[in-house]
Amino acid sequence: MSLANRIIVNANCTRSVNLERDCDSPTIVRGYIPTPRALHTLGRIADTLAEEVAPRAWSLVGPYGTGKSSFAAFLTHLVDAPNADNTRAAIDVLDAGEPSLAQRFRLGIEDEPENRGHCVAVLTGSPEPFGKRLASALAEGATRYWAERTGRRPDVIEVLRRLGDAEQVTTTELIEVVASLQDAIVRAGGRGLLLVIDELGKFLEYEARHYGANDIFLLQALAERATAAHGAKLTLVVLLHQSMDQYARGLGNTLRSEWAKVQGRFETIPFIESAEQVLRIVAAAFTHRFDKDEAECIRIQAADISAKLARTDALPKSLHIEDATELFARCYPLHPISALLLPLLCQKVAQNERTLFSYLGSHEPFGFGDSVARLAKLGDWILPWQIYEYFIRNQSASVADHFTRRRWMEVVTATERLGDAPEREEQLLKSIGLLNIIGAQGGLKVG
Repeated sequence: MSLANRIIVNANCTRSVNLERDCDSPTIVRGYIPTPRALHTLGRIADTLAEEVAPRAWSLVGPYGTGKSSFAAFLTHLVDAPNADNTRAAIDVLDAGEPSLAQRFRLGIEDEPENRGHCVAVLTGSPEPFGKRLASALAEGATRYWAERTGRRPDVIEVLRRLGDAEQVTTTELIEVVASLQDAIVRAGGRGLLLVIDELGKFLEYEARHYGANDIFLLQALAERATAAHGAKLTLVVLLHQSMDQYARGLGNTLRSEWAKVQGRFETIPFIESAEQVLRIVAAAFTHRFDKDEAECIRIQAADISAKLARTDALPKSLHIEDATELFARCYPLHPISALLLPLLCQKVAQNERTLFSYLGSHEPFGFGDSVARLAKLGDWILPWQIYEYFIRNQSASVADHFTRRRWMEVVTATERLGDAPEREEQLLKSIGLLNIIGAQGGLKVG
């Protein structure tokens, strides 16, 4: 049996999450890994759910692929209908990592049998007016919320549908109908309204190109509404790749100032994990079909490499040798240096973990699947030069940073000048080149 059949990568870790498409997927919920950043954010949100008056408008800001959409999908089920399978699955996942936090979200499920949870509305940004899409998303969310409830659906759902089909929607109309929806949720025994907007930047880009759309003020009004007391409190979560005012760079100073004020209505949370935490996620994505002796063989190799890295201060400061050994063994067949380089490299090419997980799911030349197939025997590793081959062949065009792109080209030029040098020398140069591209981060530097 080849190694390709003995090292399995969870398919959920090789595709990006689309919030609208994947929000109700049981696989996404059960496969979610609550990271320290996610747990911290959930704790802050949980604090506000119990307060009558509190800021409940959140802006999660981070590069592509840092897990914002997966987090948002997980959050929707933590507050959804208590008797739903996905809700209980989400709480079970949270309970495994942070029992006390899970208990805070669990409150009301056992103690309040009539609790109907939150009405949840999600939408993904697109280059069109935000108001119309918001009305349609709220209508869809409300329709799902009342789908399994007996009795007549509230009139507010039809009002929202008409607004979604209208040529133009005003901020006043939408805020009034949001208030009506909150009132209907209270009458239905619900606890609140959760609105999640993924890729908000696409709406903001549209706003910046179409002067007078005024959707930015709708966003401000929603954030202010999310602070107010209500029997069904509004919680607003928006996902961005950069702060709101950055999308207004082409506008005048006055408008840029207004956009910055709107950003100030939101509690901003930088949503990016450390390289060590990303490695833990990668390790959790692997399943090894090894017997006890084979697993021990890998662990011994990982321990030897960990000790050498520790002696050169190349391990992350928070990672002890014993923990590093366990982590690197679980990341097999990625060589420990490859595993340390990958998250840093993915950040450099501006796609972060999305590129990392694209690599794990890739069967392109020197992608993970192809590299595993090239391994001759158990105990062979995917080395840094192979990571170089994958990124230079498939990802270098995505490098946005000028300094990083220049370093890429330096390595390419150096390898071209080698000519007919032995293969081992070329592989060594490519490994050194990767270290040069990363720079002196976390002790990984050319000696």
